[in-house]
Amino acid sequence: MQTVAPTTEKTTQRSLVAAVAIAVAFGVVAALAKRYLDFSLGIPGHAGVGWIAVLVTGRLVNGRPGMATVAGLSMGLSSVSVGLDHSIAYNTILYGMAGVLLDSGVMLKLPLRRFWGAMAAGVIVHLAKFGFIFANAWMADIIRRVEIYGFLRSLGNHVVFGAAGGLLGWAMWRTGGQIRLWLVRRSVDRAQPW
Repeated sequence: MQTVAPTTEKTTQRSLVAAVAIAVAFGVVAALAKRYLDFSLGIPGHAGVGWIAVLVTGRLVNGRPGMATVAGLSMGLSSVSVGLDHSIAYNTILYGMAGVLLDSGVMLKLPLRRFWGAMAAGVIVHLAKFGFIFANAWMADIIRRVEIYGFLRSLGNHVVFGAAGGLLGWAMWRTGGQIRLWLVRRSVDRAQPW
């Protein structure tokens, strides 16, 4: 008969520390993706594909509550050191908000393990980022001089690139699972005495 050992407080603390470390790592990778996958195409929102993909993948890999927020905050905190524009405070609020959204109740109801749920999450996160930037520009009196067509086109770009980022994040998570499954099967096949 097999017995299950009770989880101790020490084991729970270790798993929490591991989950936080994984979330911080995903945040740093997301900041690097934002920095180095920005090809300066002049298309608003195109750089969102990379960092959204990383945050969505991180949310799928590390499903513990609050870890997407930790990833978003670590992305914001590491942003200046990897060479992103704006201040640490601006980036921490911006990307921390993206992480909070991924941890929010709306996202918990979305089936992120399905491609369309991950795409919807990417769109929601990218539109929130767009709204934050729009509000910041409105308060700075910059946006009032922009044509409404350019605003709507930029909004559409954020929807498309957000969906692409969510889909890419889902695909990376799914591919990682398939590779892990393949490795397990391969190790089982090698262990069989033929």
